[in-house]
Amino acid sequence: MKQVSEEVGAFYQHYPRLAAVVAAYHEGKPNAMVAGWHSPLSFNPPLFGVSLSPKRHTYQMILDSGEFSVNFLPSSKAGLIAALGGSKGSQMDKFSAFGIAREIPLKTNSPVLTDAYAVYECKLVDNRTYGDHQLLVGEVVAVHTLAEAFTADEMLDLKAVTPAFYLGKDKYIAKLKASVETMERERFGQPGSL
Repeated sequence: MKQVSEEVGAFYQHYPRLAAVVAAYHEGKPNAMVAGWHSPLSFNPPLFGVSLSPKRHTYQMILDSGEFSVNFLPSSKAGLIAALGGSKGSQMDKFSAFGIAREIPLKTNSPVLTDAYAVYECKLVDNRTYGDHQLLVGEVVAVHTLAEAFTADEMLDLKAVTPAFYLGKDKYIAKLKASVETMERERFGQPGSL
């Protein structure tokens, strides 16, 4: 039986969500945090948004530098993701403390994590308040991908990489048995196709 309430509760009904590591670099210092609320917003220009609390150290670094990166790590790095989410960049150098390896960014100074199977380098183009969070919109100016993690048509190959999913309340999916089935819209969009 479904329960109905006007109370949102813990607000985890829309999870699991792909965990992303949002990173910034300002005044010689890198920082990274975990974000569960993020989304592509436009193909042309390529825009990607992350929703961050303005209380986060990374948020201020992004405002100050005008750029950020969005790093997608495999589930095998769930421990690192949890460490980044459970520590404060204003109190420590997370990159040194957790031995995070970086690659050279192409168009920004934002950290590109070596362990990521995909990274977006973004230039900040908008910052708006929505409730208790800020929606930071970045134009994707460079994309880093691990070639063997993607199929020929640029889709994530779940046989090669299991993405890290966040369930809420410090819980991550570390293993996932995936099955991919192609569902053509033209075929299934017809009456009687189900």
